[in-house]
This record gives sequence, structure tokens and C-alpha cells, in this order.
Amino acid sequence: MTEAVVDDLCFEEGGSKMGRDWKEQRAAFNLLSGLLGLVLAATPWLLGEAIDPLTVWSAVFGGALVMRLGFSAALAFRGWKAWGQAVGGAGLIIAPWLLGWDGRSAMSCAHVVVGAAVVAIAATGLRSGRAHRTSPHDNPPRAAQPC
Repeated sequence: MTEAVVDDLCFEEGGSKMGRDWKEQRAAFNLLSGLLGLVLAATPWLLGEAIDPLTVWSAVFGGALVMRLGFSAALAFRGWKAWGQAVGGAGLIIAPWLLGWDGRSAMSCAHVVVGAAVVAIAATGLRSGRAHRTSPHDNPPRAAQPC
């Protein structure tokens, strides 16, 4: 039997619906996360607030980290990349208060919005990764090993 026929049989027999379609959707979400990192890195100049070096470096470094992990996860998803995105997103959310520049509302808002979106994307990837690993379709039974 061809691979496509086997895939169809697995889906018809109650196997996971998170096959290739979900992998493509997860890759699209991770590309979106990478693009959000790119936007965050450019935010100080887009908002005209590139005066304070601390806010600039926070946006550039945080955006570069999110961009790198998002694009990398889009190419080859790994759980540690999603965890890195979640931690990076959480760091972006608390950065304005942690670094003491929460008075700049536009930059604070950009960090919180991008951070929350990245955390949501990472959580989606982690959830799908867990569901994907437990799928009978992707973990076929192994042949019996001789004793």
C-alpha cells in the first residue's frame, strides 16, 4: 500500500487528525511568531522612541530572540524551541516593569502585546506537540523483539 492510503486508513480508524495539516498550521503560527519578533525589533524606530538605549536594546534583543526561535521552529519544530518562545514571550511581558521603563506606554504596550502573542503561539505548539506524540498514527507499534 502507498503511504497516502496508509495515512487515510489511519485517519479513518480514529487516528489523530493532527497530521500534515496541523504541522503546516503550526509552521504558519511559528512564522507569525518570527514576524512578530521582527516587528518588535523595529518598534523603537517605528514609534519614534529610539532615544532610550535600554528600551531599544530590549526591543532589539527580545525581537531577535523571538524571531530566531519562531523561524527555527517553523522549519523544524522541537519542544525546546516552543519552551524558549514561551520563556522569551513571558520575559517580554515583564520587561517594562523589570527594567523600569513602564512609563513609556507605546513601547510597554508593544512588548506586552508581542509577548502575549508569542506565549500563546508557543502554548499552541507545545499542546500540539504533546497530542502529536501520543497519536497512534505517528507512533506505530514496534515489531516484537526476540528475547
